[in-house]
Amino acid sequence: MSEKLDLNLLIAFEALWLERSVTGAGKRLGLSQPATSGALARLREMLGDRLFVRAKNSLEPTDRCVELAMPLRKSLVELRTVLAGSTFDPKTTTRVLRVGAVDAAIAVLMPAVLARTMTEAPHAQVHVSAIDPTRATQLLEEGQLDLAFSPVPSSSATVRARVLYPVDFVVALRVKHPALKKPASLAEYPRVHVRFQGQPHVNAAATMSSFLAVPPVLRKTDAWALLPAPYAEPLARDGVLATMKRPAHLTVPPLKMQMLWPDAQHDAPASTWLRELVLATASSLAAT
Repeated sequence: MSEKLDLNLLIAFEALWLERSVTGAGKRLGLSQPATSGALARLREMLGDRLFVRAKNSLEPTDRCVELAMPLRKSLVELRTVLAGSTFDPKTTTRVLRVGAVDAAIAVLMPAVLARTMTEAPHAQVHVSAIDPTRATQLLEEGQLDLAFSPVPSSSATVRARVLYPVDFVVALRVKHPALKKPASLAEYPRVHVRFQGQPHVNAAATMSSFLAVPPVLRKTDAWALLPAPYAEPLARDGVLATMKRPAHLTVPPLKMQMLWPDAQHDAPASTWLRELVLATASSLAAT
């Protein structure tokens, strides 16, 4: 390195990594664009690499930048934890907690989680975004999320995972659908299929990218769909849809909803509190 370690520059590196934009990083840091550009120039000199190169709509990290990002961000998390002390009081915290979830988890798990965070951490803000299940690990590694829920297994050494509950699938269809009385006739009716990036194509009358978008279609047609049981069964209890057992020929890979979080935040008090809250909430839902 060509100069002494400057903590402010490491914080600027973190902001550039998260925002992939000099303007966005400046807003996060409360700095002008020229000041942020200056920080990037000093970072490049200090670390001996370009770090970020201009792409069409953002700054793209170099290989060296990717290599540095996780250890540097982990060090900053640990330093913030030490400076804040070992205590974390959810009753007074004003933290922004960024959660990404697949839509089935948004429908099933997040309402109960948010009910608890609003009660136990009334001044905190929980930002929930819908994510493609295949991108959960990437979003955590890039620092865009503090926590994620996805049934897709994590293969990253920098992301930890904990299984919450199994996810089976059932056939969902409108109330009073003819196939409810004659299950063998299900194949005679159109299918609505939910497909995420990277998954194989299925022969279906309609393909959608969200489970949440399926029930309105089923209610107005004779179509049917495979929906996660934790999502579909409450809808059936409320009379929104009907469900029936999945036929044996409609195979679905065994899935388990996972909670994922960055290894860099594993010991951070806020992350620990949120994960424990989620685990307690998931256990309560499983018991009902």
